[in-house]
Amino acid sequence: MPRVAVIGAGPAGIAAAIQLTRAGHDVAVFERDRAGGNLWNAGFVENYPGFPGGIAGKNLARLMDEQFQDLGLAPRNADVREVRKSGTGFTVVTDKEEEFDGAIICTGTVPRKAGFPGEQELVSAGLLHYGISRLKNLAGSGDALVIGGGESSMDMALSLAEMGQKVVLLHRSEPRGIKRLLDEVAGEDSVTLLQGTVLGARIHGEKAVMHLETSTGKEEKPFDLVLVAVGRERNLPALEGIDADDPPPGLRMAGDARHGGLGQAAMAVGDGVKAAMELGRELGK
Repeated sequence: MPRVAVIGAGPAGIAAAIQLTRAGHDVAVFERDRAGGNLWNAGFVENYPGFPGGIAGKNLARLMDEQFQDLGLAPRNADVREVRKSGTGFTVVTDKEEEFDGAIICTGTVPRKAGFPGEQELVSAGLLHYGISRLKNLAGSGDALVIGGGESSMDMALSLAEMGQKVVLLHRSEPRGIKRLLDEVAGEDSVTLLQGTVLGARIHGEKAVMHLETSTGKEEKPFDLVLVAVGRERNLPALEGIDADDPPPGLRMAGDARHGGLGQAAMAVGDGVKAAMELGRELGK
């Protein structure tokens, strides 16, 4: 029975693992966080088939994980540091090395940093985050700054408003995204749109003091929380003897690990199934 490693348990990895298991492969799934991937940061998903009216990202992640668990595919909680070509198969390196006949890399993306002075200090102090998945128990009202002008930043701003936060959405140019998000942000009293940039940041007490430049000039504003959503980039383990853009037989890239930060769960699922079927044919199953 061919042994296959699926690295990453977001939508692409879950779909690939399910398909490989159906085809009779011995599947090992590696995930350093929790199954569901970036769906945990999605406030609302409206273009995933089968859910009229849409579904909260966290609920879709839970349903995917439930189906995953029903097939006995609980992922190993491990950080894959390297994948290398070895003979006719592949070596997956965590805190140990394991050999597999094939592998599908579905490690998704990581958020880009905004790049302003003081950003890392805010991260270290717990005042700045790159997603909302760890903020579900945010208590009480407060002032939050969301940096970014795309769909992810608008989704985060709306989620924070639902949590009782008063949100400033800072964007360099006109916000861009689907009409529903643009209309919801425009109609949300707890979200204020502000065009400008961050020049720097410092910590004062328990607040992040942000040095901003807007159309009215330069100013400092204190916030209880800062979220950054300025894009994402591929997140890959170290690859030895493997070209990520032209992988060798027996290995596939799937989802955002292949395409970059497209951020569409439906696309990732289809890509994961496609990769699993192609790999299955190569391995003779």
